[in-house]
Amino acid sequence: MTKAEVLQKVNDYCTEKQYTTSTLSDAFRDKFADHFQKANPDADINDENIVASLKFNLNVAFSSASDLAAAKATEFATKENDFKHQIEELKKKIPTKVNPEPNKIPKEVQDQLDELKAFKDEKSRQEKLTNILGLAKQGIRQDLHKSFDNYAKDYTVKLDKEDKEQADELVSRFGAIFKDSIGDIKPLAPQVDKERDQKVLESIPKIKI
Repeated sequence: MTKAEVLQKVNDYCTEKQYTTSTLSDAFRDKFADHFQKANPDADINDENIVASLKFNLNVAFSSASDLAAAKATEFATKENDFKHQIEELKKKIPTKVNPEPNKIPKEVQDQLDELKAFKDEKSRQEKLTNILGLAKQGIRQDLHKSFDNYAKDYTVKLDKEDKEQADELVSRFGAIFKDSIGDIKPLAPQVDKERDQKVLESIPKIKI
């Protein structure tokens, strides 16, 4: 079997099970296909046992990724509640003044508020970046998704800007920078993809037996 055959099986099964790239990313699928092919180089990709093994490993990977995402969400919620609790405890320790300065927040409380805001902003940026990349990839050829992930990994998310607008800007910039080396980045229509594969098959020299 070839890596390309394995990757096709992986993508087909992920589509069937609705395993999205936000859980099992394109980078993971590519590495999985590479590892699986090297572990079974002489096997038939359509062999029942091979297919069963591939599906089992993907199911395990999806379950682990889902559990990790759930754990992260719980960690965020726990930490956020801890911040709020600390702030409330600090407020209780503030002495009551006869003529307190209006709108004056004690430094300890302000520091905790600033830390909570920074934490919540970072959480929002991570969630927003995941959505932006998902939207952007809809306008990029699948074979370029891994390269796009590497290109966009350091992108600074703008919390006050629409996800679609930021995704469009990323795609436009990615296409402009790499146009000369990768050509058109737009996804191929199914018919175009089919015709391209047909041309490749036709170009292979025929061997007379």
